[in-house]
Amino acid sequence: MRPASVQPGLIVLVAVAVGAIALSGCGRDDAAPQEQGSGTPSAPPSGKSSLSILPKAVPPSISRDPQEVLLSWAKAVSLKDWPTAYGYWGEHGSASGLTLDQFTASWGKLQQPDLEIGKGVLEGAAGSSYYSVPVTIVDGKRRIPGAIVWRRVNDVDGATPEQLRWHIESATLKP
Repeated sequence: MRPASVQPGLIVLVAVAVGAIALSGCGRDDAAPQEQGSGTPSAPPSGKSSLSILPKAVPPSISRDPQEVLLSWAKAVSLKDWPTAYGYWGEHGSASGLTLDQFTASWGKLQQPDLEIGKGVLEGAAGSSYYSVPVTIVDGKRRIPGAIVWRRVNDVDGATPEQLRWHIESATLKP
């Protein structure tokens, strides 16, 4: 896999995600989100970062940290693991408006996807939290800019596990 282009803050996001993923294996699925900028990550010698340093994608139901879920989705895309990437959409994929086969056919056109991830914004509204983040898919010389909005219902009585997990609410990325 080619190294992903580094956006400011991506190395910090990767370091936070790696730490959060390590904690998730300790049965801490209710841990509070990690603050961006905590810790002092060091860049690889090349000055580039790669999503390949992250472990296999973490199911979104495990983490309450939108950055961790975003990076896990990005890892699935970079590995061309289309069933996993599809599952990050609401309703375990069907909220994308596509079947898994249609999603795989559309996204499967990507040859070697790398992702540039911008700085996300976390907001709350009417009992839900939203995490909006600009993302550019770099596939060779082709650049596909867009944005993804992640959503989860806050801990309210009667909320289902599907509503409580971070999932893609909408995206403007069109591979």
